[in-house]
Amino acid sequence: MAHAQDRRFALLVGSLVFAILFVACGGSSDSTGGAGTGGGAGTTGNAGTTGGAGTTGSAGTTGSAGTTGSAGTTGSAGTTGLAGTTGTAGSTTGNAGTTGSAGTTGTAGTTGGAGAGGAGGSAGGRGGATGGAGVGGVGGHGGATGGAGAGGAAGRGGASGAGGAGGRGGASGAGGAAGRGGTTGSAGTTGSGGSSSVDGGSWDAPPLGSMVTIHVAGDSTAAIFPASDATMRVGWAAVLDPLFDSTVTVDDAALSGRSTKSYIDEGAWTTLQAKIKPGDYLFIEFGHNDEKTDDPTRYTDPATTYRTNLKTFINGARAKGGFPVLLTSICRRQFSGSTVTGTHGAYTTAVFAVGQETGTPVLDMETRTKSWLMALGPTNSVQYFAMDDNTHLIMKGAVEVAKLAVAGIRDLGLPIAARALP
Repeated sequence: MAHAQDRRFALLVGSLVFAILFVACGGSSDSTGGAGTGGGAGTTGNAGTTGGAGTTGSAGTTGSAGTTGSAGTTGSAGTTGLAGTTGTAGSTTGNAGTTGSAGTTGTAGTTGGAGAGGAGGSAGGRGGATGGAGVGGVGGHGGATGGAGAGGAAGRGGASGAGGAGGRGGASGAGGAAGRGGTTGSAGTTGSGGSSSVDGGSWDAPPLGSMVTIHVAGDSTAAIFPASDATMRVGWAAVLDPLFDSTVTVDDAALSGRSTKSYIDEGAWTTLQAKIKPGDYLFIEFGHNDEKTDDPTRYTDPATTYRTNLKTFINGARAKGGFPVLLTSICRRQFSGSTVTGTHGAYTTAVFAVGQETGTPVLDMETRTKSWLMALGPTNSVQYFAMDDNTHLIMKGAVEVAKLAVAGIRDLGLPIAARALP
């Protein structure tokens, strides 16, 4: 009996234990089922669902760089100014990583300009623009005293006015006054040298304008011939224009067969004079036809009417603000052995005399062409002239004579020489 009760108690306890275990472990999806008494293996629970990966946070936005401040503008030259104040620097770090704007550089102090230089001595004989050496002329008037430079940061020393250029004994310009105080001032402008023509008369050339015209009054040796000319003659002035830069225009108004008399009587001078503007040049070259004693419509007396006519051109050009230049006649190709014999004689003398009297520069084309022909000789010189013609040039000769004219312009120191091509 006691044993039967013990068995029932053991079964009861076992049942309770089993119930407790079933309640504790049974039905869990991820646990292996306990073995049933005499049953099959417990069913494997389904795997638990893996949690999704956490979403990666967005990267923080990088702050944009601060804008660099503009450079301070450099002050223009003038009186020495104080240094510009440096602008305040921007914040090192702006919001959201933005660098503060760079401080604007202070404006630079304006550099003091040099005090004005002493005024240059005026050119000899009322002052040439450039103190070119006068060739064989009477001395130009001395350059005026250079004025003292205006006071600035530094004292300004006026430079000495230059002496009259080497015309025959050009006088020296007086010394410029010394600048007052300070360090050495900039030099005053040098006074232009006195300009002299080869005949001894001083002259005053106007300053060059932005555009300049060289007008030519003359005869066939300088004229433009038609392309159909049978002997292919070319006047030297017809090829002068290409020897200057684009700011110079040559108006070749020379006419074949004219003397100073016929050029004036026929109205050619009136037409030409009307075209002259202030600052223009007038080149005057006659003589070949003025010598024709057998033609009263052209002949002029070298001691009287020829000189009077030359003065008509000179005075008429000056009345319009033009600058006249006298030219002696080019030489004929007339040899005696190896020597060229001149034929213009008293007319060449008259040109120099008028230049001396009126203060007009003289470009001695007779001497220049004579030297050129003698260097070539009687045989080699033939190729530069028209066929069976010892007076008129062809293109080859005209170019050479035009170059001689430009060389003469340079030797005279005429301002227009600055526009001649090398």
